[in-house]
Amino acid sequence: MTARPHLRLLAAFLAGLALVSCAPHPPAGATGDAQWFGSLTPPRENMLRFNNGVEPETIDPSVMSGQGDGRIARMLFEGLTSNDPHTLTPIPGQAYRWESSADGLDYTFHLRAGLQWTDGAPLTARDFVYAWRRVLAPATASRSASMLYPIAGAEDYNKGVTTDSSTVGVHAPDDTTLVVHLAQPTSYFLFLTTFYTYMPVQQQCIERWGNTWTAPAHMVSNGPFSLRSHTQAEKIVAARNPLYWDVKHVALDGVIAYAVDDLNTSTNMYKAGMIDWNPSGYIPAPFIPSLRHYRDYQTGEFQSTYFYSINVTRKPYNDPRVRRALNLAVDRVAITRDLLKGTRRAWGRITPDGYPGYVPPAQLVFDPVRARAELAAAGFPGGKGFPKLKITFNTSEDHRRIAEAIQAMWKRELGIDVELQNMEWASYLQTTTALQYDVARRSWIGDYLDPMTFLGMLRTGDGNNRTGWSDAIYDALLRRADHEVNAATRMDLLRQAEARALEQGVFIPIYHYTTHELVKPYVHGIYHTALDIHMLTRVSIDPEWRQHVPIAAGSR
Repeated sequence: MTARPHLRLLAAFLAGLALVSCAPHPPAGATGDAQWFGSLTPPRENMLRFNNGVEPETIDPSVMSGQGDGRIARMLFEGLTSNDPHTLTPIPGQAYRWESSADGLDYTFHLRAGLQWTDGAPLTARDFVYAWRRVLAPATASRSASMLYPIAGAEDYNKGVTTDSSTVGVHAPDDTTLVVHLAQPTSYFLFLTTFYTYMPVQQQCIERWGNTWTAPAHMVSNGPFSLRSHTQAEKIVAARNPLYWDVKHVALDGVIAYAVDDLNTSTNMYKAGMIDWNPSGYIPAPFIPSLRHYRDYQTGEFQSTYFYSINVTRKPYNDPRVRRALNLAVDRVAITRDLLKGTRRAWGRITPDGYPGYVPPAQLVFDPVRARAELAAAGFPGGKGFPKLKITFNTSEDHRRIAEAIQAMWKRELGIDVELQNMEWASYLQTTTALQYDVARRSWIGDYLDPMTFLGMLRTGDGNNRTGWSDAIYDALLRRADHEVNAATRMDLLRQAEARALEQGVFIPIYHYTTHELVKPYVHGIYHTALDIHMLTRVSIDPEWRQHVPIAAGSR
């Protein structure tokens, strides 16, 4: 999608600031304004301004699947549960309490009295029943439908085994009670109910407006903010929702989310004081070593990995020996050390670090000798006869630089020719979902704190699989894990499943994400979290921030 003319002019202006000017460290022993990066003037209005990175593919929570889309969903909608802003543990949202049965199969949620949509209509438990069944309806084609598979009958309805939506285990006996029956005990179910796929949508609004229901003039939502305007490829503006049940604790009058995919422009916007928060992923990697010396720089590891996926429905990528060759010929250490300047960890697994009780399989490593042997065994010695391979990635300087590095590695180590294909976000998602690619840049952020949030992507038919891979052994291991009540045995089954996927070479892991973000000193309430999720309901802007900063330098 082409940026609007005035946004292109803005980008050109900001580029003229010369990002190289942001590279030097703050002076040694710096005090006062020199401790911070760029402008320190709070916005004139009580509005948080940040870069959301890309134009959302959609702002319909039932069908979205991207991180930037999810940020918008959490502004405009709220599920049964919400997230603690520090720990992300589930806390009451639209439901003020809940209980579960002793066998872990039944949950009963009690909604708050007097809940309203932004149009003033009452919000009831039946709105959740409608929204969840809509996610699962095959016609909706939600890539995240599998998030609801722990619910009894959900998978069969989504896959067309049955056409009766009433067989899905979610019911509303009255306006304020939602009863959910699960197919098997799911220890992380309350985490799932915080996710945007579980958020309610209003049936009347969707049936009236159809595909245009998310337009600002039409949208009805239930979150802390309501949509005011949406300028394609530029920005989304939301205002505090006066009908939100906890509006008295929403400190901001509104939020402006810009759609800027150029990392230099995003960082220059922050430096110039045009945005107050530059989230992780929107700072050029080469400048992070210098920026980390400023007090408004924040960092920490989180549950996300960067990888390439392989379309196994195309020849010769249907051969696991070819996929293994591509995997083994990637020097992850060189990419993270030389291109990313040590700001990421080289990674050779699908799952990230940090899941209690999970002992993962060994990581894939750079082994060009074995890579050449695998390619030769597949019938392409020295790359002879191998078709030109295309790497597809969405617009980003870092994505391009990594693709160029891998292009060179595969040429050098395997003798194969590689072409690069850069696409804007929406087209990239459509292309990868439709399996119209050879190899594609991917990344995944955990939706909940369990290995299944990563391994579930590779189930046969999962909407986020996007590889065409189907493996009976892998699927069986995950099914056994789904029904296993012993925690240690369940984790061992997941380890076996991950080892199987790595051996088959479906994904090419590259690095483990680390958050790198810039937050102005007058912004409070944005914390590092394990899933890089930030609850804007508790964010505030302090125009008198200078009076509250300690005289001595230190962390905020």
